[in-house]
Amino acid sequence: MKKILLLEDDIVLRETVEDELHEANYTVEVAIHGEAVLDLTLKNRYDLYIFDINVPYIDGVTLLKELRESGDNTPAIFLTSRSEEPDIIRGFQIGCDDYVVKPFSILELKLRIDAILKRTVKKKTICFEDIELDLKNNYLSINSQSVEVHQKTAELLHFFISHPGQTFSFDDIINNLYHEKIPSHTVIRVHISHINALFEQRRIINIRGIGYRYENK
Repeated sequence: MKKILLLEDDIVLRETVEDELHEANYTVEVAIHGEAVLDLTLKNRYDLYIFDINVPYIDGVTLLKELRESGDNTPAIFLTSRSEEPDIIRGFQIGCDDYVVKPFSILELKLRIDAILKRTVKKKTICFEDIELDLKNNYLSINSQSVEVHQKTAELLHFFISHPGQTFSFDDIINNLYHEKIPSHTVIRVHISHINALFEQRRIINIRGIGYRYENK
């Protein structure tokens, strides 16, 4: 199930969009200002951002700029009014994928979401340091040597390399990667062991009593 982060301070619009996307089988988390988004993206991985431009504290365009500069390339849609055209232009320049002008129909928003996510699936090869990870076919290449891996192993590695140096508990991992059948901690440990076995040195380190983090020593 795809996971969307919605930034919208208008309570009626926020709840309407959230409810409709839930009905369309998306997992949706919401924020009402930009600082909350920064906190959420530190601990969670999303498939799509939907940001209103005109929100408190950090506007949507500045927020996306900060995320892009941090290496976060998650697809993004802006919600905007016609009077914010300069912000739309600036948004495209820093890496937004699409925008929807208020007032808009939920059907239009859903169609734009579907189009972006379909494009994203087609180019699901992630490059990081000496790693090339093909999430569509579940292949991992390390220094040009490829091996097929389990889907959840690939997703788990993707999660960690998207947040290098950050420590995650079992609950963090479960909340980000498992939305239906919840695995035991043993299953997650097995996937982590499989990942570490692929490298000459362990990449996912156990921080005793806290969780795990990715390190490339």
